[in-house]
Amino acid sequence: MAMQKESKSNFYEVLSLGSESVGFDEIKKAFRRMALQYHPDVCPSLAKEESTKRFVELQQAYETLSNPVSRKMYDYEMGLVEERRRRDRFPKKVWEEQLFGLKQRSRIRMERKRS
Repeated sequence: MAMQKESKSNFYEVLSLGSESVGFDEIKKAFRRMALQYHPDVCPSLAKEESTKRFVELQQAYETLSNPVSRKMYDYEMGLVEERRRRDRFPKKVWEEQLFGLKQRSRIRMERKRS
């Protein structure tokens, strides 16, 4: 049985945010503004079901984007990391230090085998 990938909403669009590079304060303001508009207690009874669904989606978007760890995971899953990847790369020095450490361990292992 093949599993279909669930189509995810873009939480930045759900909260009507213009950019993925917004801070916590902008996310909070957008959520509050949208929550006042779509809260089930505020909307007319004819639109209550749709409003409830929309409000739940708003809550999920806010909870995901307001938590730095879950936001990074979400951005990665949505493919939004590509544009940020250039900024966040490890410095060359870090990679060189790791490579040096690996070579050193490998050399030590090879010397032990010979002994």
